[in-house]
Amino acid sequence: MLATLESVAREPITAEELERAKTKWLKGWDLAFTNPETVGISLSESVAQGDWRLFFLTRDRVRDATLVDVQRVAEQSLLTSNRTLGVYLPSDKPQRAPVPARVDVAAELKGFKPQLAAAAVEAFEATPANIEQRTQRFNVGGVKAALLPKGTRGAAVHATLTLRFGNEKTLFGQTEVAETVAELLDKGSQTMTRQQVQDRLDALHTEMSIGGGAGYVSVSLSSRRGQLAEAIALVGDLLRHPSLPADALDEVRRQSLSAIEQQRKEPQAVVANALARLGNPYPRGDLRYARTFDEIVQDVGSVTLEQVREHHRRFYGASSGEFSAVGDLDVAAVRKALQAALGDWPSGEAYTRVPDPLVSVPPERLMLATPDKQNATMLVEYPLPLTDTHADYAALTMANYLLGSGGNSRLWKRIREVEGLSYDVRSSIGWNSFEPNSEWKASAIFAPQNQPKVEAAFREELARALEDGFTAQELAEGQRGLLSYRRLSRAQDATVAGALANNLHIGRTFARAAEVDGQLQALTLGQVNAALRRHLKPEGFVFGFAGDFKKP
Repeated sequence: MLATLESVAREPITAEELERAKTKWLKGWDLAFTNPETVGISLSESVAQGDWRLFFLTRDRVRDATLVDVQRVAEQSLLTSNRTLGVYLPSDKPQRAPVPARVDVAAELKGFKPQLAAAAVEAFEATPANIEQRTQRFNVGGVKAALLPKGTRGAAVHATLTLRFGNEKTLFGQTEVAETVAELLDKGSQTMTRQQVQDRLDALHTEMSIGGGAGYVSVSLSSRRGQLAEAIALVGDLLRHPSLPADALDEVRRQSLSAIEQQRKEPQAVVANALARLGNPYPRGDLRYARTFDEIVQDVGSVTLEQVREHHRRFYGASSGEFSAVGDLDVAAVRKALQAALGDWPSGEAYTRVPDPLVSVPPERLMLATPDKQNATMLVEYPLPLTDTHADYAALTMANYLLGSGGNSRLWKRIREVEGLSYDVRSSIGWNSFEPNSEWKASAIFAPQNQPKVEAAFREELARALEDGFTAQELAEGQRGLLSYRRLSRAQDATVAGALANNLHIGRTFARAAEVDGQLQALTLGQVNAALRRHLKPEGFVFGFAGDFKKP
C-alpha cells in the first residue's frame, strides 16, 4: 500500500486514472445532492469552514482538475515524511512537504460562478392514495413491474429487481452455491471486466447492489432519470452473461470463511444460530434447514466453479419476478429497457414458492458461552399462528410498538433508560404474508454481569403489560408515533420502491397500507390490551443468552 501511495513520482498518474477518479467522485457528489439530509450536513460543514458555497466550489474544482495539477500536488504531498505510521523510521535526508498556507476563503470565492439553480421539484404528498393513483403497472414477460414517476431532487430514481426460480425439490442442496452465484454477479460479464463494470456504473452516476440466495436474486439501483435505462441494460448483461471468474470465487470464499469465523465468536450470531436450529425439522440440504457454523464452513469450502456455472445455467431467468422504480423516470424508456434486458429470458426451473409452515417449538432457556466478549445478548422468540391479514394485525402491531418497538416503549424505558442495564433492547414482529407463521422477537445487548437483572426486568415489564395493560396516554402517543413513522417511510423513495415490489409479489396494492393506517388510528385501548393478552404467552417463550458469563 505504501509503495503504491508513494510511487506517483516514478509512475505518474495517467489521464485515464484521473478521469475515472473524477467520474467516481462527481457521481458520489451528485448522489449525495439528491438527499436533503446529506446536503444540510454538508452545507453546515462548509459554513464552519467559512462559507456555504465551498460545498459547490469543491465540486467545481474536482470537475476542473487537470492532470498537471493533480500530479504536482501528489508529488508534493504523498511523501514518506508526510504520512503517519505507528512506528517512525527516521531518514538521513528527510523530504519535507510544504506547510499548508492559510486559505483566504473570500479571495477563493471571488471568481466563483455558481451553476444554474436546480429546477424546482414537485411537492408530492406520499399518501397511499397518491402513490396508488400515480403508479403504473405492467408485465414484461413473467416479470411484474410497477413504476411511480414523480419529480425528485437531482432527477434521482430508486429501483429494485427480484427474479425468482426453482422450488423446494429442485433447490435442495443448493443454498451455498446459490449464495455464491449472487456474490459473483457484479464481478464482470462476458464482455466487461470487474473494473469496467465499476467504471460504467460511475459514468452512469449509478449505485448498484446485488444479493440473493436459493431461489432468488435481487438488484437495487440508485440512479438518475437520464441513466436508468442504461443501468437496467447493464444489470441485464450481468445477470444473463456473468463471467463468474475463478479468482473472484476464491476471493468470495476467503471473505465468507473469515466472516463465519468471526460470527461463531459473536454472542448475537451464536444465539441466533442456536435458536434457529432448535426444533428445526428439516433435513440438511433443505432451504429451511438451519446449518451449524461448521456445516456452513464445509459448504463454503466445497463450492466449485463448475457448480456455480451450472447453477446459473440451470436456474437463472426472468420467468417470474418483480421490478419497481420510484422517482424521476421516463416510463416508456424504462419499459423498453426492461423488455430488452429481460423480456426473452426464460428461467430454467419454474418458480414455486417454498412453503414455510409454523413449527411448534417447546419452551426453552439456553445459556451459551462466548468467551472473552465484553457484550452479551438475549434473544427471545415466540411463534404466532397469524398472517398479516389477521383481524388483530393492527392491534397487535400497536401493542408491540408500545411494549418494545417505539422510542418510549416499556422495555426501552425500564431496561435502557431507568436502570441503564442494556445498550439496546427492543421487540418486533416478523409478519408472514402467506402462512399463519409469524414470529414475535425480543432482544437486548448488555454487559454479561447484568444478565440476571436484564432477564428479571424483561419478565417483569412483560408481566406488567399483560396484567395491567397499557394506558390511554401510551396509546395516544403510540398512535401518533407509529402513524408518523409510516408516513415518513413513504416519503423515502427507496422504501416505496421496495414496498411496491413486495406488493407485486404478494398481490396487494397501497390500498392495504391505507386500510392499516385507518385501523391503527381507530384502535381502542381495550383492543390493544386484548390483542397482547390473546397472542403473547410467556410460558411458551424460547430464551437464549450468549456471553461470557463467568461464575463468581
